[in-house]
Amino acid sequence: MIVGFDASRISAKNKTGAENYSENLLHWFKKLDRGDFLDGGKYHNGYIVYKSSSNSMEFLDLPRNFALKEILIKKLWTQVGLTRELSKTKPDLLFAPSQSIPFYNYGVKTVATIHDVAFKYFPDQYSFLDRNILDIMTQSILKRSEKVITLSQTTKDDLIKFYGAEEEKIYVIYPGFEPPKKSAFHISEGKWEKMRDKFGIIRKYLLYVGRIETRKNLTTLIKAFYEVLSSGQELQLVLAGRKGVGYEKVLALIEKFNLKDRVILTGYVNEEEKNYLLRNAELFVFLSRYEGFGLPVLEAFYYELPVIASRIPIFEELYSNAVVLVNPYESKEVAEAIISTVKNNRRKDSLAAKGKELLTKFSWERAAKETLELLNSFEPDKKKIFRKQ
Repeated sequence: MIVGFDASRISAKNKTGAENYSENLLHWFKKLDRGDFLDGGKYHNGYIVYKSSSNSMEFLDLPRNFALKEILIKKLWTQVGLTRELSKTKPDLLFAPSQSIPFYNYGVKTVATIHDVAFKYFPDQYSFLDRNILDIMTQSILKRSEKVITLSQTTKDDLIKFYGAEEEKIYVIYPGFEPPKKSAFHISEGKWEKMRDKFGIIRKYLLYVGRIETRKNLTTLIKAFYEVLSSGQELQLVLAGRKGVGYEKVLALIEKFNLKDRVILTGYVNEEEKNYLLRNAELFVFLSRYEGFGLPVLEAFYYELPVIASRIPIFEELYSNAVVLVNPYESKEVAEAIISTVKNNRRKDSLAAKGKELLTKFSWERAAKETLELLNSFEPDKKKIFRKQ
């Protein structure tokens, strides 16, 4: 079978969930289904990898059954560029991992991934244009794709709730977790001391990693942190991430409670800085009002951090036995959970151990195998011959 792979997002400069998802799946597709398609090797798929003009390590050293097709168009890449290439190459199947498909695909069967429907829950967090594009594209995927992948049962339920999606065509495949590469940062106390001085960290600290925006419910976290300090705890709160919608409200609350020396806003942090912050934190707090998956929780598990998280469907589905779940709108409940966890070393150790164990469930190799099994459930067109271009 000839599979078209939409790799347009892989070369993004500042990768988010969809970009990392695409990159990791392509990486494992290359490992799991490599071979010589023409010589009748044991691997039966040929791949046409459609990429934008940017480069990525994943496009180097492609196996012989992987062909690379560069689409140079910058605007309307999917609707114009990819559509045009499908008319020429006509693979048996198009795999679109980034929640975007052509409106017209020349009869090519399609499997697409829908990552989340956050725009349905928080329309005010998106521009009018972005919100409508996401809504139209989600409807298009559900209508035009033969099969749809979601990263959780929660998102599958959302698609049924908001769009009346056909339950039988939606498949839940959990993504994997990629530990930080050894080359990403070199553990050095001297380097950490410089980083700590740069951010103004002088005490033990609680950590949040993600955009500084209303959707992440940081106003409740700051109110809870104020109550934690009022109880006598000597801590700081580090909020690591770039500005998002509602940043001004977060800043205003910090000023209202006079917490400038206790709440640290780092701004955007690179991978090295993020890993150092995770490695040295006391506790990870993630009170998001909605998530499609919640990767930062897995990153905290990797560093054996105890986690306090929102009692929302996605976290109940994925992490309930390994985190302390709280009502994300009740600052007093959040504060009590923080205090009782910070003061109890046995509880911290138990949560860290459960998180580390749960982390093994999220493997990119497993995710790629399950995705390939789904793609291979289609019958290929025996008349088509794969030719590396």
